[in-house]
Amino acid sequence: AVSLQTMSADGSPLMDHQGLSQAKAVGSGVNYGSNEASQGDIFATPTEKKNMQDYKSAEVLYDPDNPNSFNCCEYIFLFFAWLIVIIIPIFWFFLFRTVRDYERAVIFRLGKLSGGAKGPGVFLINPLTDAIRVIDLRMVTCDLPPQAMMTSDAVTVTVDAISFMKVIDPIKAILEVDSYTYAFNNFAATTLRSVIGTYDLQRLLSDREEINDKVRDIIEEETSAWGVAVPAVEIKDVKLPQNMQRAMAAEAEAERERRAKVVSSQGEAEAAEQLARAADTISDSPGALQLRYLHTLVKISAEKNSTILFPLPMEVMRGLQAFSSEAEENQLLRRRNIVSNREMEAVDESKEQEM
Repeated sequence: AVSLQTMSADGSPLMDHQGLSQAKAVGSGVNYGSNEASQGDIFATPTEKKNMQDYKSAEVLYDPDNPNSFNCCEYIFLFFAWLIVIIIPIFWFFLFRTVRDYERAVIFRLGKLSGGAKGPGVFLINPLTDAIRVIDLRMVTCDLPPQAMMTSDAVTVTVDAISFMKVIDPIKAILEVDSYTYAFNNFAATTLRSVIGTYDLQRLLSDREEINDKVRDIIEEETSAWGVAVPAVEIKDVKLPQNMQRAMAAEAEAERERRAKVVSSQGEAEAAEQLARAADTISDSPGALQLRYLHTLVKISAEKNSTILFPLPMEVMRGLQAFSSEAEENQLLRRRNIVSNREMEAVDESKEQEM
């Protein structure tokens, strides 16, 4: 291996240009610091699909077992910085920082990570040399903006969703991404659009659990490199165009009317069968009809009303019906006789006129 760095008098690394040229000659990879990804990861072929995790730092940015150390010049600078802070009283108001139970502090001293994530408690910091970032470890609710997109069957919909995220590694959330909240919101919205574009309208309305799980898995697979977990992603609402809503409402109403008519016709058919069986049973038992009359009287008399019901035997009705039928036949015969007599008289008159 070719050494590419040399040390200056103050202990800071300098680039060895000779070693760099030798490395280029032998084709070895050059690393310009711990934050640079390897060339094979960045300059990938266009046909090779790479995930976001493939672009993370090639080296471990912070190792708890091997913390960052300071050189001689940095120790001298820290000594004078603390001396200035102690001498000037105005800096005393900025020496202490409180971190709550649900927070963790990441302190950078002279640009280097000092001691990993710390907290909770009170910490002594130097306002001249230290920069502190406080990370909230609670679950955060991210209300994604409404996304207007087109489904696979060319229907424009507006989807409103909500996602939950939780920082599980404050070091990665600071070192691996600029603003993990902003990056998470944008990546979640883009993933939601991509996933919904593969579903048609029917599946979008019926298979929400499947879509939620798929979106969550994709987001968590990518954001795990940032130290961010995704407990859940839920679709709150799917808004359709007004004309599509009217068309779907008309279709649903027509389908309900069709089912109602089918059920009503089936009920009438079953009722007709049962009435036919009851009529056959009553016709076979002459006393059954009288019992039915009595049962009806009992039901009517149970209520307070002035209705009086007189049962009329069916034989009387048949007799009246036969009498009315005979009277109608006699009346019909009389009409026919009158018509025939008028015709005969007309014929006789015509014969007399001819004579």
